[in-house]
Amino acid sequence: MLPVTNLVALFNAVLLSAELRHSVPRSQLLSWLATMTVLVVIRIYHVLGSGRRQATPVTVYLLALGSSSLWSIPPLLWYDYGNSDQRLLIFLTTVGMMCGGCITLASMPLACWTFVLVLGGVLIGLELHTQQPILAVMTLGFTLMLCWVGLRHALQFIEHQRDRMELEEQADLVQLMREFEASGSGWLWEADADLRLTYLSSDRKRWGTQRVRRLLGLDVHDIMDPSGMSRNVSEGVRRMFRHFEDRTAFRDIAVPAAENRWWSVSAKPVYDQRGQFSGWRGLGSDITETRLHGDDAMRSARLDPLTGLANRLLVREAIEEALLWEKDGACAMMLVDLDRFKLVNDTLGHATGDLLLKEVATRLCGSVRDATVGRLGGDEFAIIFPGPVAHTELAQISERLIGHLSAAYLINEVELHIGATVGIAIAPADATSQEDLVCSADLALYRAKEEGRGTHRFYAKWMSERAQANRQLESDLRRALQAGGLSLVYQPIVSAANGLTIGYEALLRWRHPVHGFIPPDKFVPIIEDAGLMNQIGSWVIREACAEAASWAEPHRIAVNVSAAQITGTSLATTVVSALAAGGLDPGRLEIEVTENIFLGDDDTTLAALAGLRALGVRLVIDDFGKGYSSFGYLSRAHFAKIKIDQSFVQGAAAGDREHLAIVEAILAMARRLNVETTAEGVETAAQERVMRSLGCDQFQGFRFGRPVPADLLRERPAALLRRSA
Repeated sequence: MLPVTNLVALFNAVLLSAELRHSVPRSQLLSWLATMTVLVVIRIYHVLGSGRRQATPVTVYLLALGSSSLWSIPPLLWYDYGNSDQRLLIFLTTVGMMCGGCITLASMPLACWTFVLVLGGVLIGLELHTQQPILAVMTLGFTLMLCWVGLRHALQFIEHQRDRMELEEQADLVQLMREFEASGSGWLWEADADLRLTYLSSDRKRWGTQRVRRLLGLDVHDIMDPSGMSRNVSEGVRRMFRHFEDRTAFRDIAVPAAENRWWSVSAKPVYDQRGQFSGWRGLGSDITETRLHGDDAMRSARLDPLTGLANRLLVREAIEEALLWEKDGACAMMLVDLDRFKLVNDTLGHATGDLLLKEVATRLCGSVRDATVGRLGGDEFAIIFPGPVAHTELAQISERLIGHLSAAYLINEVELHIGATVGIAIAPADATSQEDLVCSADLALYRAKEEGRGTHRFYAKWMSERAQANRQLESDLRRALQAGGLSLVYQPIVSAANGLTIGYEALLRWRHPVHGFIPPDKFVPIIEDAGLMNQIGSWVIREACAEAASWAEPHRIAVNVSAAQITGTSLATTVVSALAAGGLDPGRLEIEVTENIFLGDDDTTLAALAGLRALGVRLVIDDFGKGYSSFGYLSRAHFAKIKIDQSFVQGAAAGDREHLAIVEAILAMARRLNVETTAEGVETAAQERVMRSLGCDQFQGFRFGRPVPADLLRERPAALLRRSA
């Protein structure tokens, strides 16, 4: 809205007030004129106010609504006060304001229609009130015509604004292209709708032996990837080609080019006056040197700011270079993952962790030659060896790396010890694209971690097959969770004193519709990797508590809980709701955890255990002695029971002196702490006899009953589930 139109509106209001001063009460006229003045001042302020701020569409709409309401007052309230001349003046002034509003608000169709329709509706109502139907019909037609004119003006305004923006954008682009070519740092290119090159800068030195005229008319796909290999190897080439297919603009995509060069390519689709796609216009530049040795943002974008090593982008490009330019695409990739680094971060802080990462980077660079060393993020590093490298040499390098990285570090006068695990993949045997090579090395690294860390593993095809099978199992597992395909079975725990059942352990089972029963050691890791442990674990707790609440005997029910559940926020809430839903006594619920819960944040873990204990449930440590040495946490966590791992039970029963000594130590400690003990995996009479003689309180194993579904458990008396010695 222009200030001059607002001033004209105020002038009309003053003239109308002057004409009606003897006919309309003065208080009404002054109030109306004052309000109109305030509204005009506000409208002018939004146009010429501080910073020349633009009014929002909502503000314009509200101002239009307020202005039309004010201009409705003369025909609605004062028409009957005036004589014939004054009535004609009111009518003509209102019509004039409708025309002025239609022009002034042309860029805002909603505000324009609101202003015109409000005043038009008032005039039509006035004419019907004064019994002038013909004039009312004419006013209706006039009002609709103004609305149509306002719409046409709005469309023309939008088209004009779009053309202006396109012209400005094209002018900026032309200027940029001129500066780009004048500096000699790049070139301009254009292509038609079929992606055939129609224009290319004339500086032929940039193209080596290829001449510009030979390139004109060629498909851009063939120019960028004449052999068809780049699109299979390079992520940048594939991304650029996807933009071509989608007809979307892109900027500064780095792609490998001919003669071992790297180009940065930008482009945008071009449309004709009818809005039809007509081709592409873009820029290109050779970044072979600047991406590695320049001082600009291009080089910075390829370096890890903490260590100065290559970052993920430069590692990717190093792989693409090797796959495209080395003979037969031969190269090797090592993924190096630091062991126990998280412990350093958690205990000594991120500043110490950063210093440690810098020292690791120095050791890595000093351990390899003729290779690209990069940091992918966190505590994961990558090493790219261009060209063929023998397995034996890679194995030797890996062992040397692990040794160097495992040696002591002195950071801020604190001696630190970490380790390293390495996964190795080799091209073209293991992969022919950058993504596949990284994936293969990652699978090898995962396998090395599974086997205990501190070692290296080469990729093998079965790793991909297993990963694919696990992904399929994960998908099936998610469907099973939704469809109720998971179930619980219950294994008895008996008293060593009298052989009677005192409780059951709830165990998760999954019957696959195709593969049948899937072993827990196969699907539980999938649950953990998929992040489903909290969801499935909560279901297990609710289901087990509901089942235990239905038993005639007050047996205890034991449920296994993972480290992820312990440190989560919903475990206590789940336990409370499960106990309340079935009316189960909290003392009958046993929460079983393994020693690895103490590998993370000990304070958080102990606080979570204390919260569970406050609910009245019993805490049990499972598979004791098998993992992390947690003797110091037994008293602090106040466990009610220790379950001795079956490997020690069976070893002690077989006469193994070391296993026997471990069992005796566990039992002696449990007695001093007044903690119950359960021997797991008792399968024979001899094992039962030895564990009873050593003083174990409870037994669990196939000798006393196999896990059974809940319906069979209710059908069979507890006495039938135990076997006499």
